[in-house]
Amino acid sequence: MDIAEISDRMELEKLVTDYATAVDTKNFQEFNNLFTNDAHIDYTAVGGIAGNLQEIIKYLETALDHFPNYQHLISNISLTLNGNSASGKVMCFNPIQTEDEQVFFLGMWYQDTYKKINDRWLIASRIEESSWAYNVPGFIDTKPKK
Repeated sequence: MDIAEISDRMELEKLVTDYATAVDTKNFQEFNNLFTNDAHIDYTAVGGIAGNLQEIIKYLETALDHFPNYQHLISNISLTLNGNSASGKVMCFNPIQTEDEQVFFLGMWYQDTYKKINDRWLIASRIEESSWAYNVPGFIDTKPKK
């Protein structure tokens, strides 16, 4: 790898980490600095919605109210670079606590595309892919929406 590819890979890994941090700190407005304006985001694989950036921000600002604690632990960041675009597959382990202190776990992948705009990497699309779920409470529908 040359220095430009190393730099791009490090910037993309930071972008993925910044996304997880924004979700876990409930700073959903930060998505405006992480995604392209025309980004498509699809959380339907784990019971969420699909939509554009502003629809997703609005959705997340209330959808996670029933979960006082959760974490998005990311790993296995596999990237394919192609100039000012890239694709990635990112593993996510997601423990979640409900209001009654039940803890459940989701395993998922993020299937991403990225664009480099004005020397800055942004997420152009993010599609969640469910891998597994454990101990999910009955009131939560993690079945993909059609």
